[in-house]
Amino acid sequence: MVKDNLAGNFVKEFAMLCDYADELRLKNPRSTIKMAVNRVTPKSPPHFKRFYVCFEALKKGWKDGCRPILGLDGCFLKGPFKGKLLATVGINGNNRIYLVA
Repeated sequence: MVKDNLAGNFVKEFAMLCDYADELRLKNPRSTIKMAVNRVTPKSPPHFKRFYVCFEALKKGWKDGCRPILGLDGCFLKGPFKGKLLATVGINGNNRIYLVA
């Protein structure tokens, strides 16, 4: 009981995340709010996995106020060394193009 009082009851706190996500959706329309949970069986209680929030004001400000600075590309590698190759191309403050692979 003392341990619960000091650290908090995580079961109750994580159960409030659904209410928090619903309140964010209500107060911030057009924002992106995603929550992922795992369930062992359909009737078991959910176990928190991840929570993602991107507010509409941030999306709009980024799209309206920033010039394109980043380009992403990727491909699948074939042959003996299979995998994925991701590359980023960007422009720095001096308008010089650089590549990060």
